[in-house]
Amino acid sequence: MPPIRNHSNHPASGILAIVAGLFLFSLQDVVIKHLSGDYSVLQIVVVRGLVAILIVATVVACLLGKEGFFVRNPRLVLSKGLLAFCSYLSYYLAVASMPLADVVAITFTAPIFVTVLSALLLGEAVGMRRWLAVLIGFAGVLLVIGPGGQIANIAVAFAALAALTYALNSIMARYIGPEDKPWTVTFYFTLAHLLGGVAVSLAVALFGSQIEADHPSLAFLLRPWTIDDPAGLMLMVALGINAALGFYFLNKAYLSAPASTVAPFEYTYIIWAVLFGYLFWSEVPSANTVLGITVLICGNLYILHRQLLNARRRRQPESTATDPYPDKALADS
Repeated sequence: MPPIRNHSNHPASGILAIVAGLFLFSLQDVVIKHLSGDYSVLQIVVVRGLVAILIVATVVACLLGKEGFFVRNPRLVLSKGLLAFCSYLSYYLAVASMPLADVVAITFTAPIFVTVLSALLLGEAVGMRRWLAVLIGFAGVLLVIGPGGQIANIAVAFAALAALTYALNSIMARYIGPEDKPWTVTFYFTLAHLLGGVAVSLAVALFGSQIEADHPSLAFLLRPWTIDDPAGLMLMVALGINAALGFYFLNKAYLSAPASTVAPFEYTYIIWAVLFGYLFWSEVPSANTVLGITVLICGNLYILHRQLLNARRRRQPESTATDPYPDKALADS
């Protein structure tokens, strides 16, 4: 869930909420990776979506009433939700056949993609320092995927697609006004996830037999649905509850404190991925993976630092009176 504009400043609440939300989504990754050998990812997404939409719709109705289901631009919100669906689906497909730490490392290139796409699509000024941070971040990813020869793995492509679509999703967030309630936007996101799961399920049912599922990620996508295992279905229902709670905590995080306070703690996701990968599958990150993650985090945090610095400069137009080259200061960022 992208950051939501807010006017509150309760750092402890925001930090605790983001850590709790990412912990819940990390648990979800564990369950989905566990189910990936026997179930279809689309079945998991649809069942989870049905449970989550019921929970979120109930919350919206109780807290906001009928007006809670109204947004200014439902097409924009649904489109954003479908991008998020593509991101999560691609991420799950990568998780099916790669170590959790590697997948998370690749998908954390999303902030880098945001910088690149903002320059290419929106014409935003990106100076040499941030371009250098972008290159450093991509170098970190190459450290993760290159030495082991994984760059040709289709799962790497899925992880990169997850990062790219999440970046596009983040850029679209700029066009959703603060008057749209967070729980309302969450409802439409959840609806988009459910509709996306149903649509892709129909496409797989019609054309999936023409694709060879000889790769774990493709098998996870194309596998027939299974309805005769109550334990598996209960886990999917639990994922729906988990998703609703996770989205709540992410909403609460960015409503409780500024993004500059909360965003750095999103990297706790990497800690959980490494820990759970080791505990459940004995996945020990290689030295290249650890180094690559470190380089990637440093690049991302520097990009965040420069963006926040530029935002402060734009909010202080009076300072331009004493700065003879204000545009150059921004361009050099």
